[in-house]
Amino acid sequence: MASLASFPQELVDMIFAHLTPANIGKVRLLSQDHNARFKPLFWYLVFQPLTIDLRPNKIARLGELVGDCEIVSQIHNVTVRQMWGEDLGASRITPLLTRAFAGLPDIRNIKFEASVGTGGFDYWKPVIDAIIKNKKKTVESISGPRCGIQLSKFKFSVPQLRGYQTTFENLKKLDITVSVQCERADLTVQFWLFIEKIGNKIEDLTVRTSRTARTAPRPNSHGRYLPPNLSLPKLKALKLVDTAVTPLDLTVLLWNLDMVSIDISQCRMVDPMSQWFEVMKYLRNSNFVNLKHIRLMLSSRYGDDSYDLPNLLIDVDGNWTDEGNNCQVVLNSGVSKHYITSKNLWSELGAYDEFYSFWDSLTNLKWTTPRVTRWKRLLSAADQRKFQIEDLGGGWSDEAVAEIDDEYEQLVNDINAEVDSDCEEVQ
Repeated sequence: MASLASFPQELVDMIFAHLTPANIGKVRLLSQDHNARFKPLFWYLVFQPLTIDLRPNKIARLGELVGDCEIVSQIHNVTVRQMWGEDLGASRITPLLTRAFAGLPDIRNIKFEASVGTGGFDYWKPVIDAIIKNKKKTVESISGPRCGIQLSKFKFSVPQLRGYQTTFENLKKLDITVSVQCERADLTVQFWLFIEKIGNKIEDLTVRTSRTARTAPRPNSHGRYLPPNLSLPKLKALKLVDTAVTPLDLTVLLWNLDMVSIDISQCRMVDPMSQWFEVMKYLRNSNFVNLKHIRLMLSSRYGDDSYDLPNLLIDVDGNWTDEGNNCQVVLNSGVSKHYITSKNLWSELGAYDEFYSFWDSLTNLKWTTPRVTRWKRLLSAADQRKFQIEDLGGGWSDEAVAEIDDEYEQLVNDINAEVDSDCEEVQ
């Protein structure tokens, strides 16, 4: 009977795809031949991911362990764990991390699990500084802390930017979250210049925004949040979440690229109905013919509550220009349901040069109906109540608040009492 150790590698891979590291460990115990054949695979599966927290004693211990350990060449993925209730001191942690990372020759992926708060830079700085000090150019992917890094933290000196640029020259994937109260255009330009410095080979970019206030951002005097000549020459997949952009920014960012995926959610435009139409016309007229995935989550509480834009999804094997590759068009209906239809987005964009007619056709005239706008009007009513109470200042009386509450309650009741003339099925 043939031994597992004598099987071709392709067959072994198929078998081991269904085994856990514990199972593979048991296979190693069958014989010396099995141990010799499968020991590297076992090490790879068990030790390739390394999870660390940023306590000085833990990092110091890691530095001691990696010094003479034969498995360090197998460690490619570093995950930084969320810390609770502790002050992260970069001045103490960075030297220890620098020593520990010096013993890890092939770090390829860095992931930060921190997802709560706005102190993302406290996680980012010591880890990234340690990578830079070791001049490691092996990193291909960084998934930054979801708790957000303040935009103002991306102001680096020329030597610091040079360190980022040379160290991360092989970076292909970046997922980063910034924290803002209200975007200042000078800070957003500064942030995107940083992205450009490390983005010469980036193929997959995600930028998310964590907001601490709902103040509406404003572009600079040139109508931009991004630098005028931004270049990410290898970019193929872009995801933006609640990021302040203008049509001009997106045309610069996507200029002359062969995009495969564009995913934009809740991003703010000054005039959403006209400017998102402008962006989509640009995608069509600039011949992005290889796009396979388009996700535009345009429904938003921002802007006028007399209309709501649809969420659009195209996910195809071919590309979005093919006649049979329709776009799913989803509108909110009432408070919790949805109206869903299907249209060929490429054809719809080609048929109209005026945004109002385009949205009418794409949504079957439903984007301005009471059913679709109801959720936004309810939120606007709640906001109006909040602002009226705030305007009372410190001298408010129970009678004044009661009057505001009565007006709010009447408005909500009127909205909820509306009878829908559109009785089509919704989901």
